[in-house]
Amino acid sequence: MLVANARQVPLSQAVARTFDGAHPCALCHAVAKGEKSEKKSEVLPAAAKIDLISTTRMLTWLPPFVRYDYAETSSAIPKRYLAPPVPPPRLLPG
Repeated sequence: MLVANARQVPLSQAVARTFDGAHPCALCHAVAKGEKSEKKSEVLPAAAKIDLISTTRMLTWLPPFVRYDYAETSSAIPKRYLAPPVPPPRLLPG
């Protein structure tokens, strides 16, 4: 509706006309008609609604925490793994 109004009048007036409520479009009429039909169907006898909430609760108990002491390890790398291979590897022809 804003685009249609902007084609006829300047943008500021088009925005005012679109949202003032005095110039409803076909979509606005359809929405208003739908709201009226919803209001008619909402008039139902007010009966107390009972919410059924489960009062039983499943309790899951976690096993107690048990500290486990891992064996101490050395992260030092032996020297034999640090030296390059002698003689250095060669590419095989192929």
